[in-house]
Amino acid sequence: MLGAYSDISVIDEAENGPDAVLKIESVKPDLLFLDVQMPDLDGFSVLRMIDNSVLPLTVFVTAHDQYAIDAFEVNAIDYVLKPIKRSRLEQAVSKVKEKLGARESAGHRLSGFIESAAPPKTYLRRLPVRSQGRVLILPIDEITSLRVDRGLVFVTAAEGEFWTKYTTFGQLEEQLDPNLFLRVHRQSIVNLNKVREVKSHDNNTARLLLSCGREVQVSRAQMKQVREALGL
Repeated sequence: MLGAYSDISVIDEAENGPDAVLKIESVKPDLLFLDVQMPDLDGFSVLRMIDNSVLPLTVFVTAHDQYAIDAFEVNAIDYVLKPIKRSRLEQAVSKVKEKLGARESAGHRLSGFIESAAPPKTYLRRLPVRSQGRVLILPIDEITSLRVDRGLVFVTAAEGEFWTKYTTFGQLEEQLDPNLFLRVHRQSIVNLNKVREVKSHDNNTARLLLSCGREVQVSRAQMKQVREALGL
């Protein structure tokens, strides 16, 4: 259907969410048609993984999500309902052409919409992470610890350490099950089920030895919570 527009070139397609993240960052399209509901990473999660500097104008494609549709309208981001009608696609393309001249402001609006739309209704079960040019999906219970360094969130599992731009450290903490994960330091969160040893120090701090072999420092301010969580 897009082939009918002489000023639109389809430069790539993606089979799934992780593939979409890598291709968006590689080819840097001006426009993205993105499904809302996909396995592994839904449309919102795909956009959370993309840096604002390359965030394209996005037309969401959805079958029935009325909540999202209302949010798109408020935030001036267009959508197309499935099955796609040519007349509706024409309207969406016209809106996109008007906005291309103000791509930067549109990117900020889209970024704000991502944060406000589709808030997590349950705790995270999977987390998209990056490793050597790949996007991996880690089951949340396989994660041993998380840390923040210079604005990036690093995720440790048995396979090694990865990093993610999925969300900020504080926002990520809110999406983790507090019965499973605990912040033990201003810059560190651990999976309580992965703690194998507590090495206490005289200054009322400690280090936690995790199942992956990594040690994580516990701050003095968090010692009480760590003791209570581990039944010490």
